[in-house]
Formats: sequence, structure tokens, C-alpha cells
Amino acid sequence: MTIEIILLALVSSIRPTSLAAVYALLADSRRRQLMCVYVATGLVVTVAFGLIVVYALHGIHVHGGSDKTKGIAEIVAGLVALLFGAAVLTGHVPVSSSQDAPNIGGRWQAALSERLTLKAAALAGPATHIPGLFYLIALNVIVAHNVGVASGTLAVLIYNAVWFAVPILALAACFLRPDTAQDGVRAIEQWARERSRAIVLVASFVVGAALILRGSLTV
Repeated sequence: MTIEIILLALVSSIRPTSLAAVYALLADSRRRQLMCVYVATGLVVTVAFGLIVVYALHGIHVHGGSDKTKGIAEIVAGLVALLFGAAVLTGHVPVSSSQDAPNIGGRWQAALSERLTLKAAALAGPATHIPGLFYLIALNVIVAHNVGVASGTLAVLIYNAVWFAVPILALAACFLRPDTAQDGVRAIEQWARERSRAIVLVASFVVGAALILRGSLTV
């Protein structure tokens, strides 16, 4: 379970909007305060969302904890991942490439540059980390395994820690090597932009196939 969660979170961590927002915040002289607020508010919202979903579904015992229902849940999640991968592969769901992806600044850099305040950073944190398909698949996997409260909480925290890996590393760089923090984010953005489609496809098909295979063995 943990491997699938980490892989799904890694794909989510290279969102262009998040990278653009982080790059814009790092350009300001108050980068440390802005990044602290950005990371804190973003994590609070996304972790809270995940815990609410996991606790609510455990509370009403949606899956019942049996091997059969666990397997069915994993198969459904795997099919969704495979369908998404197929949609990306056929071009029905566009993924930014090195040719057509927006510049690192993009809409978020322009918006933040106009009014770079702590409030703007606080809003940008959750706004650039809106839960998407991969997060929902990860939560489905967590609930399907019917883990306890402690294990479910840990799984949600692991996903979010990986999802926010770039902002967290950028925040650390603000204190350790502030002059190179922005260059580091730019390098990550360029690397991700050139490989974003391949990364999404690999994650979708690998996670999808793994979930279907594991689910089929328990149904």
C-alpha cells in the first residue's frame, strides 16, 4: 500500500501551478515567512481533507473489512488509474509537455507578483494543492485496507509529505541556502515539464496494474 501511495504523491508533487507559486514566493525578500505560510496552510487543508475522508469511511464501515470488499475497492481504483492513463496516452486528457507548458511563472507568478502578501501566500497554499484524482485513489487504497486510526493517519501524512516535497525542500533552502532556492525550483520545473507526460503515464499504468492484480488475488 505504501509504495502506491508514495508513487501517486510523487506525480502530484510536480504540478505546474504549485511550482509556479513556489517560484514566485521565493523571489520576494520575505521568502521565509511567505513559504512558511504557504506550506502550513496547504498542508493543513490537504491533510484535513484526507483525514476527514478516511475517518468518515471507516466510521460508516463502507468496505466492511472483508478481503472481498477490499479487493473490489482496489480493482475499482486500479481501473480508474488505468482509464486515466489511457486518456492521457490518447490525448483526451492533455498533459503539459516541454513545448506547450506555460513558463514557470505562469498565472500564479503573475497573480502573486501583483500582491505578494502573507494572506496571498496562505490562499495559494491550498489553492495550488486542490485534491485531485491521484489523491482520491490513494485515499481509496488507504480505506480499502481498513487500517486503524493511527495507520490511516500515518498513510495520509506520508502522502501529503511527499506531495509537498518541493515546497518543503524550498522552505528548507530558504534557511540553508536562500540564494539558490529559486534556481533549484526552476531546475525541478524544467525537468518535470520535459517528462510530465511520461511520469503520469508510468504512475497511472504501474499503480493501476498493481492494484488490479492485488485486488484480483483477494476477491
